[in-house]
Amino acid sequence: MQNCCDDDDNDVVYKDVVIVGNGPSGICLSYMLAGNWPYCTGEPHPGDEMLTARLHFSTRAENESCNHEECKYEEKSTNGTSNQWQSKSERCEKSPGRGLAGNTRCKLECLSSGLEGRQGGRPLALLMDQLQHPCVDAGMDVPSLLTWESAEQHTEHKIIDHVVLGKGQPGGAWQSMDPNVLTISLNRWMSLPDLDIRQWEMLVESEKLQNTDSLEGDELRDYTFQEKPLSACKAIGRISVGTVAAYYRDYVRRKGLEQYFRCGTVVTSVRPVSSSSNEDSRYGWIVEGYEKDTGKLFRYKCKRAVLATGTTDLSNKLGVPGEDSHSEWVTHDLNDLESRLDRLAEQQKLEKRVDPVLVIGAGLSAADAIMAARLRGISVLHVFRDSSSEWSKSGGEKKRHIKYDKLQELPSSMYPEYHKVYEMMADRGTNYPLYRALPGYTLVQLGSESNGHINISDERVVTLSSSDGRLHSFHVSVVAILIGYTPDLSYLENSGVDLGKFSEKPIDGKSNPIEVDDFTYEVIKAPRKGLYALGPLVGDNFVRYILGGAFGILVHILSTSDI
Repeated sequence: MQNCCDDDDNDVVYKDVVIVGNGPSGICLSYMLAGNWPYCTGEPHPGDEMLTARLHFSTRAENESCNHEECKYEEKSTNGTSNQWQSKSERCEKSPGRGLAGNTRCKLECLSSGLEGRQGGRPLALLMDQLQHPCVDAGMDVPSLLTWESAEQHTEHKIIDHVVLGKGQPGGAWQSMDPNVLTISLNRWMSLPDLDIRQWEMLVESEKLQNTDSLEGDELRDYTFQEKPLSACKAIGRISVGTVAAYYRDYVRRKGLEQYFRCGTVVTSVRPVSSSSNEDSRYGWIVEGYEKDTGKLFRYKCKRAVLATGTTDLSNKLGVPGEDSHSEWVTHDLNDLESRLDRLAEQQKLEKRVDPVLVIGAGLSAADAIMAARLRGISVLHVFRDSSSEWSKSGGEKKRHIKYDKLQELPSSMYPEYHKVYEMMADRGTNYPLYRALPGYTLVQLGSESNGHINISDERVVTLSSSDGRLHSFHVSVVAILIGYTPDLSYLENSGVDLGKFSEKPIDGKSNPIEVDDFTYEVIKAPRKGLYALGPLVGDNFVRYILGGAFGILVHILSTSDI
């Protein structure tokens, strides 16, 4: 990859930290670098007595080593009364004794030991999740055990000079998703530090109410927002993607982070400074790119660079003949498919019939596509991998069990629409109109073939191979290949392939994440120190787990920084 600027170019901005990616990971880290640090409330964890004990011990141990001059004096006094010792303890409690950012790696390892979470998880991510969302997996709606205090409240809090770079508005990929789809995660899990998304919804509703003309004067004061306990907010449940996207945008504004965000930018290179450079050796990384609207180039030199770009930039492809040459009826994007389905629905009203839509995939996006098509009265052919290898006896008969990625894991009570698709797949579509399942089929080619060449024509024909090797042709209206996404790491040398757990494979948030230290989130295989990664790139695929990564980076910067 060519560099945007020469190494001796004077048009360069120096920063302590550059964050690449302005999604929830980048927002969360920016909030902490802006001087907002977590403190324990001192309340016991309602479901983990051992964690409560470890937190108490960590707090007590920090108090015992308190460096306040008054405490030193009292420790040396041989005539101190019990009241004096109590006074000392109270002062230490009010000091940063419950602050987590000052903990050593050893203490964080101790605090994180023995914790378990959904689908594994890194120890620091699990620790911060247990403190931010105690017992949420057990269905309890317990207030956070963390409070967040700013640099204005504590002079010892450091504000670290940084910039957050992103292609679009704050929120990253959430801004480009279908706003009407419900999240898989529950509403509370989508929250960022110090502003629960449900409390934010109440705040927005209150502000809208104040802006109406129906209330005046003293009446308005009765409706002004006051932060209410979680018990007074909406119950735990799923939430629309559009609401989450708006929350992330507004969070940046309300928390005063806009000064750190540079949106509408494309990063083209993140690389270490050349060893022959005569620049300050502390600034070991160069981040380059351009502004989308103006094309203006930018260049940062920073002490630390953070990769937080997520994993949904590029759609996975099958690599079959005709996949790239029939863009007018082949798509890899759910939003694009819905637009096409709307046009097909209008066409169907006029012509009474359209060819079916072919959906390939067994994940949540494929399920959304199936529901969207059937909702519009359009029939679906569904191709998915038939990984059935397990058998069990039920009522004297063998019953086949098929794994359908995430669909099978979702409880029907909370995810009825996905459970319905799972039932359709298991039933093979026998009892469901407008749906035909093709398990174990493989897409062979898109478009008709003549003399060994794929025809570029208006004929929308697909060829599928069944599990027994026989070929079948179908006329279709649209083909939606929805088999997951991969991150766009083209701004890294070799697209970051060397940074993964398996060095020879592309980075994948599930099977081959970027390998980082569990407690500092520094990239282990980076060419030099000062490169970090967090969020889905390192396998923290739930928003609720990004807090641990951001906190780990903060603690490491504070403990190794000369700022």
